[in-house]
Amino acid sequence: MEGETVIINSQSYLSMIWEAIASVGWYIVGVIVLSIWMYPYLEEKYKSWKQKKDDEQYSAKYHKNPDLFEERMRAVEAARQRLQQKYLEEAERAKEQEEERKKLKQEQLKKLLNGTEGGNKLGTGESSNSSHLRDEYNPLMGESSRGYRAPKRSCCGKKCG
Repeated sequence: MEGETVIINSQSYLSMIWEAIASVGWYIVGVIVLSIWMYPYLEEKYKSWKQKKDDEQYSAKYHKNPDLFEERMRAVEAARQRLQQKYLEEAERAKEQEEERKKLKQEQLKKLLNGTEGGNKLGTGESSNSSHLRDEYNPLMGESSRGYRAPKRSCCGKKCG
């Protein structure tokens, strides 16, 4: 008997909750649509408020302690100098590599023009003295398949094939 009352009570609670939701259902849908529509505007306002608050905290912190501000500015300037030095070193290294490439290219060109290094020719030496497989053989000519014709694509009359 008690098991039935528990089931009835839980069903009555569920029905009460469902009735409350059903009576204000369109209001809930309206609030959801309105919140989706207003979200970008509210997000922008929140971000600007947060930025303004952070700026005020920053200025208050450094207004109270000017030494802290000077120390921070020195650290920022030191970081800039390190980055500038790193950039200059990389630029110098790249310039040296480019000069080395140009020198190497000029040396190769001089060797080619002087004839000391003339490039390699394929198929020279003993392989040129060897006999050919067949006289006047050209694989692109296709000696054995000269008379081949492709079959027609359409049926001709009664018999196909």
